[in-house]
Amino acid sequence: MLRLLLAASLISAAALGTVEYLTRDQDTASALTAKRQDAIPETKPQADKNTALRLSGVEKIGRDQSGHYRTNIRLNNYNVQGLIDTGATTIALNETIARRAGIRLQPSDYIHEVITANGRAKAARAIIGQVTVGSIRIMNVEALVMEDSSLSTVLIGMSFMNKLRGFEYKSGNLVLRR
Repeated sequence: MLRLLLAASLISAAALGTVEYLTRDQDTASALTAKRQDAIPETKPQADKNTALRLSGVEKIGRDQSGHYRTNIRLNNYNVQGLIDTGATTIALNETIARRAGIRLQPSDYIHEVITANGRAKAARAIIGQVTVGSIRIMNVEALVMEDSSLSTVLIGMSFMNKLRGFEYKSGNLVLRR
């Protein structure tokens, strides 16, 4: 299971590098985003029974200028902007943001090697006590913390999305549902 998680995290990290590279060319990024959205199947993720959920409705997230779905999120008690990435297995963040969000890791925790667009990096597994997007709050969400030089954007991956009742792309918005 850990190997699968790491493999998916590697793919996700590589995808982020590709996205950052492509956003330099708005037309290419928009075309890639449109193709990717068509390829994403409708899903109905199921909530983990052992995870406390407190959802109070629906959150709509519009596309930014580059065609991505970015939103303000709260990791424990720290507000930051994140990129919704359904291709990422977990939430991925760098060590500075993790520290600001109260996630305390030791150097010995960075035992996983990941490959990103910026090269190889060390990563550590963590649990974020509370992740909030608008009115949606989810407790105990898996995350992967990477070295600062490896990741500049917080990725909101499937470890968060799978705990929703559902999500869909509708009229240019990403709709998260309780």
